[in-house]
Amino acid sequence: MSDYPATTTLAELDRIGGLAKGSAFRAFKRLEAELLEGKDFTLLTAASDAAGIKKLKAEGRVYASSIIVVLLAPDAAQKILAAMGESG
Repeated sequence: MSDYPATTTLAELDRIGGLAKGSAFRAFKRLEAELLEGKDFTLLTAASDAAGIKKLKAEGRVYASSIIVVLLAPDAAQKILAAMGESG
């Protein structure tokens, strides 16, 4: 069971949207100024959250090459998914 069950990762949004790797990341970057860290998203970094990232990789929730992981709250994930559809 994930340590982050109520969140969605960018890799998961790429799969949900049926789009190429990086599509959710680009949408996130476009909307990042509208989102609040700690409420809408959480960043995990290799320097401080290596164990959490390793677990997410083992669960297949993030890309194997990920060193920084964005965990999205449900509302933010929906915003990004919608933005992906608008640009795709």
